[in-house]
Amino acid sequence: MITVSAKALATLCHAYDIHEKDLIFLGGGREDSDGIAYFYQKSGQKKVLKILAVKKPGINDLAAMDDRLTFIHYLVECGINIAGPEENSKHRLYETCEDEENIFIAYSMKFCEGKSPAAELLTTDLSWHWGKITGKAHKASKSYPVWKNISGRPSEYGHQDELNFFFNWCKDDQVKQEWLNMAGHLSALPINRDTHGFIHNDNHQQNIIARDKEITLIDFDVSSCNFFLQDITVPAQGIMFDLSGGMANEVHNKEALQRFFDHFINGYETENHLEDFWLKQIDTFLNYRRLLLFTCMQDYLNFNTELKKNFLSMILSPPEIFRI
Repeated sequence: MITVSAKALATLCHAYDIHEKDLIFLGGGREDSDGIAYFYQKSGQKKVLKILAVKKPGINDLAAMDDRLTFIHYLVECGINIAGPEENSKHRLYETCEDEENIFIAYSMKFCEGKSPAAELLTTDLSWHWGKITGKAHKASKSYPVWKNISGRPSEYGHQDELNFFFNWCKDDQVKQEWLNMAGHLSALPINRDTHGFIHNDNHQQNIIARDKEITLIDFDVSSCNFFLQDITVPAQGIMFDLSGGMANEVHNKEALQRFFDHFINGYETENHLEDFWLKQIDTFLNYRRLLLFTCMQDYLNFNTELKKNFLSMILSPPEIFRI
């Protein structure tokens, strides 16, 4: 995360009629963070100001962010319970400010009461509600004009850009080959408005807020066009890590995963339908997540040889987990 200068913070606060002294740090701001978030009160309501930063010239990044925030606002207008950008007094969804090297992007949204659920709760009907809101978002996405890729990206389909990014980042030859194998598999899948579109793309348990059984989706900052199935397999990571052995070990509790998928997909199907063909691809997309996590963690794994060995074993010989 690029440090937000005092001048940039003051400028962005002014655009939202906020005094800097009224901001309370909420989260982010670390080196591995995509942004920083503050809590504030306005007209008796709790709000969040989120600030992102991109290196100049940042033309493609700004275009992508504009696409994302416009799409999120569309989902809000469709009645979907998400933390989306609210217009300021100038009827703008976001504001920008530049310094010599960076462009800062800020938007304001409602503060969501509740908390991210523990993995144990994801085997209950809470997952049904999570699946329902995900299905509702995908149903709305099918009517949204942008569905192949977002602005400023070179490939025809967004999933190709994501895959290429991680392939180029990956330093391990074995895993790079598995990325190539994955690219071949994904290229053979049917791509149409029922299978691919603008999705959350990071739909894990830390990006949902639960209050009783009400689910709010948050943090769409990496949303893009991809296979709908990504938003169904990513939620399973909490189960994988906490209840079923992790993404780098043999799965010892398939029943917990099966219960999660039963609840989640049943809720999803109340709003949007995926053919059985796609449910049979879940294991493949779970291995996609292993490739992605390995690549993100590769420097750390080089100092943890046993974990790296286990990760590679699961990537090269992925377990059979989900069958309908």
